[in-house]
Amino acid sequence: MKGLYVIFTLVLFATPVHAQGISFGKESVDLENLYQQIDEAISLSPQYVAEREQQISVCRDSFLMEENLEKRLLKAEELFFLYKSYKNDSALHYADLCICLSDSLHRPDLTGRFRSLLASQCSNTNMQSEAIEQLRLVNRSALDKKGLVAYYSAWMHIYGELASYTQRQNVRRSYFDKQDAYRDSVMTVAEEGSEEWFHLKMDILSALRHFQDALAISNSWQKIVKRGTHESAYAAFYRSMVYNQLNNHDMTCYWLGKSALDDILCAVMDQASLLFLAEQLANDGDLSRAQRYLEFSRACNTAFSPYMRAYQYYSVLNIIEKDKEAAHQRANLMLLVAGIVIILLLLALVILIVRRRK
Repeated sequence: MKGLYVIFTLVLFATPVHAQGISFGKESVDLENLYQQIDEAISLSPQYVAEREQQISVCRDSFLMEENLEKRLLKAEELFFLYKSYKNDSALHYADLCICLSDSLHRPDLTGRFRSLLASQCSNTNMQSEAIEQLRLVNRSALDKKGLVAYYSAWMHIYGELASYTQRQNVRRSYFDKQDAYRDSVMTVAEEGSEEWFHLKMDILSALRHFQDALAISNSWQKIVKRGTHESAYAAFYRSMVYNQLNNHDMTCYWLGKSALDDILCAVMDQASLLFLAEQLANDGDLSRAQRYLEFSRACNTAFSPYMRAYQYYSVLNIIEKDKEAAHQRANLMLLVAGIVIILLLLALVILIVRRRK
């Protein structure tokens, strides 16, 4: 769902939360209240999933009843986006269907855009070879601006993923250079104020360490997204990244929490924010809540795709490691207490024996 998972996990910082109400600039947050909202949303998750399924069912029925090819394509596209962050195999199916319908309509511009969207979906789930195969079939000259955004974004994501997996430093640098080049290409064709433009603009400003400028862009983004949507969750995630690089732990947790909450309300199964929040909580020592969030996010991600991705693997391992450390500390404390009790009992026994002999 988000193209910078691995980079984000490399720069996570852990600082204890000292108060429930924390101010930063004009923002004031209550983390405990936010966590309670997340807990409540998790308990109501089956309801949100049922609502998503109902929405999909209505759209699918319309698609099956539609005879006009152009209208069928619109419904297939709608189904693709309904499944995009909900169930990966179904999203792949409807992307393929969109490609077939576009070919039937002799629309190479639409065929190329849907191949690019399919490539992004594949790349997001560790299928880089299939993603590259799709992009090589695209006739770039036939693409309009919308298609070019999807095409360049797909290449950008692929090279970011390839760079994250290789252990060869020179190859990694080469992949990151290509990712940067495609990021620049997206920025030249993306409409200013679009979702793609906002998150890449924040990415570029953060890389330049112009964090206040990135927050200003984020403020503009926050004003146009509708609360309780996946778009709002996406915007909140990128805001959390900026605060993370500013080493502001509390605001990082707050915006990760806001992102996770919106995704739960939308029945998004491609969960990242909640998993990263769980990792922060584990670092803070709140292992009970971290474990609850870990289990829920793992169940969601498994429903989205059965294969664990790199960022999930590292986050899960970190939380498990923190839990083991805490268990080890508890065991050591119990041994210490038991040792002190035994020593006191032995001392009491010695005193009692001495007194009886006297």
